[in-house]
Amino acid sequence: MENLNGSAKTPIENQEKNLKLEQLKQEVESIVDRTGRPIDEGIRETVVMFKAHGLPTSDSCEGHVERGLPVPYVEVAAPNEPEERFVGQNKIFAEVAEKYNLTIEELAAAMIDEAYWEAMRECSQNEETEGYKKWREENERLRIEADRLLEAFYKGRKVEPDVKLQITEGVGHFRVHNGGKDYQPIIETTQQFSEEEKKMRSKKVKKYRAEMSAFTQFLKDTYFGFSSKEEK
Repeated sequence: MENLNGSAKTPIENQEKNLKLEQLKQEVESIVDRTGRPIDEGIRETVVMFKAHGLPTSDSCEGHVERGLPVPYVEVAAPNEPEERFVGQNKIFAEVAEKYNLTIEELAAAMIDEAYWEAMRECSQNEETEGYKKWREENERLRIEADRLLEAFYKGRKVEPDVKLQITEGVGHFRVHNGGKDYQPIIETTQQFSEEEKKMRSKKVKKYRAEMSAFTQFLKDTYFGFSSKEEK
């Protein structure tokens, strides 16, 4: 067994890598969202491999036909986001919360949009804190690494534009996903699908999941030092 540089991998190296993966798997299996729901089974291995490559995850989904997003995605964000983005943010939020008779937690959750955006407009007039600047720089570094991995994955690989994985940036995070125009949430309360539509969407989700699975295998191969053409 050889790594990408052509040198033989030692049993100790493989043992250490396997041990790290096992620890990450246990960590991922213990993660639940705010409703107590675990990470979707179909995206868990992908999340593990993102973490193995030093890409900390903050959200994920395997893609669904009738709820959420109909495409799989993994969201990446640097850990330990600073409490304040802007200098004096906590004070401003406290003042606006009092004005609208809200708790700070209710205001931060944007339970009343008008109040939240009033607070954010006032905050944004101040400079970002040094801690937030450093955190944002770390997110930029993570984005560069994700770009590098995707570029390597698609070297010589041709797929449909909607199937190809891409990166979408958010505030303090980014998501790796596919789906093109299908990358938009399904409004469960208003959207009803016919059986024919469900079959069509199911077929698409299957293709999107397959591409994410192929990327997951690429991440695993890269992690263990295989080239894409080596026998595993």
